[in-house]
Amino acid sequence: MKPMKPFLLSATLAPVLMFAAGSALADNHVNEPDHAGVEATFLTEQPESTLHASELTDKDVRSTAEDDEEIGSVDNLLLDEDGQIVALIVGVGGFLGIGEKNVAIEWESVELTHEDDEYVVRVNATRDALEDAEEYESN
Repeated sequence: MKPMKPFLLSATLAPVLMFAAGSALADNHVNEPDHAGVEATFLTEQPESTLHASELTDKDVRSTAEDDEEIGSVDNLLLDEDGQIVALIVGVGGFLGIGEKNVAIEWESVELTHEDDEYVVRVNATRDALEDAEEYESN
């Protein structure tokens, strides 16, 4: 068998090496959704049955309507990757924010009503129950 000339050898091996390198790179590629082709859409007014997060933050959290005791205040909202509310982060205890701790109350446990043109946040718990609850630690 006759030895191949260097040019012919490199011309023969180049496509093989490029294919192998491309396959290796493709294996390391993470599939991410392609949002490049999706155009932004805009709202001109607030849709019905929606509220701004600011309408909940700093809002008093009250016990059930029977007791109607202020038991904490909404410090933050915990959202999932789809933008749905998972929990309210409620500050309890302390005085003027000193000594306060945060507890997370699952959204399914929250009763949100609209009274006198503002939202009222209620949970079926007492102040003592919230103060005894385990503190929520944000990542």
